[in-house]
Amino acid sequence: MRIQHQNLPSQNLYNIPGGPGGLGELALLHLIGRFNYLEKQLRGEFGDMQKRTDWLNTSNSALAALRANRPDDQNATKDYGTFVDAHGKTWRVVDFLRDAGIPNDKDAGNQSDFDATISNLKARIDTENSESQILLIHLQSLMDKVNQCAELASNLLSKDGKAKDNILGNIR
Repeated sequence: MRIQHQNLPSQNLYNIPGGPGGLGELALLHLIGRFNYLEKQLRGEFGDMQKRTDWLNTSNSALAALRANRPDDQNATKDYGTFVDAHGKTWRVVDFLRDAGIPNDKDAGNQSDFDATISNLKARIDTENSESQILLIHLQSLMDKVNQCAELASNLLSKDGKAKDNILGNIR
């Protein structure tokens, strides 16, 4: 949803035909600019949140693969396995761990190697979940600002319309 004024080629106050207009027009132009800025910021935050959610889904798939491939015997060595990420791409667990910056220098491991890798991945997932909660609070704050801006613009237009109606009523 983007607020635009049909008569304005840009949001420069001096592009208004006939001069900069009254205080109502100036306030509305300011609100339009603020709304568009906040909307752009909000869209970027939503994109970042989607990437974070995809990463968390992918990480949980890697974690499930690690748990499924963990050797039953303490002395057995087993490959970390593969999994399918949130977009349908097949990954080797060890490649995902390296890309994610999670310490692991082996392609296969025994029970203790698996346990350490699972612990490292869980710690990273917990960190990402905590950061996601903070980002959700920030996202909610941005959405509140967008709504306040739209409400203020609506109130301004409503009051301007009522004032014009009163003037026309007094003229009659």
